[in-house]
Amino acid sequence: MYALPGDNDLEAIPVLPGDVPVTMPELPVRLTVTTAQQFKAISDPTRSRILGIIQNQPATAKQIADRLGATPGAIGHHLHVLEAAGLAKVIARRLVRGIVANYYTRTARIFTYNFPDEIAGGRSGSLEIMSKARDELAEALVGVESDPHQTISFPHARLSPERAQAYFERIEALVEDLLHEPSDPNGQVYGVFVTMFKAPAYIQGSSVASEAAASGDDGENS
Repeated sequence: MYALPGDNDLEAIPVLPGDVPVTMPELPVRLTVTTAQQFKAISDPTRSRILGIIQNQPATAKQIADRLGATPGAIGHHLHVLEAAGLAKVIARRLVRGIVANYYTRTARIFTYNFPDEIAGGRSGSLEIMSKARDELAEALVGVESDPHQTISFPHARLSPERAQAYFERIEALVEDLLHEPSDPNGQVYGVFVTMFKAPAYIQGSSVASEAAASGDDGENS
């Protein structure tokens, strides 16, 4: 169980003047989420969208509400749930029109799911992430007029264990590069979804070696 920060914790964060911008801090690269509290918090669609907003830019409940078409009170509730689960935190306080506003970010650049079956209820963490990526892409296709860097592919290749490992390492290295890329305050946010998996049985078929073994063909003519 994660505790919400108390008044004393917030008081330790200085209040910035209104003309001082709030910048994105360096976040830990990864956080492994494992608890039922975190699973419940991260599974809600609105809270998932909030986590997307504060992944690359600090934001207040009011700013998030404006972007999602919700009320600040509702977003404030969701932020408290995320904060209690250790998934969001206040990183700055700023005076906005005479009111002290709290700015939130995630607690890590990326969350790694590692939920026991009794918590996930048989739901795959990989499928959860893929579903969220699909929903985000669907919204982007509707709302983004031009995206010259969008690319989509779904290749299959029959690989030896050694070549599969080589591609796995290259993909992991690319993800690490992206996670350590310095945030450009004037740039645009790009989503990258990457997965590598063994294709299902109906695609696998039989390899040349297994077919030869099954037919008794040792490669020599009689």
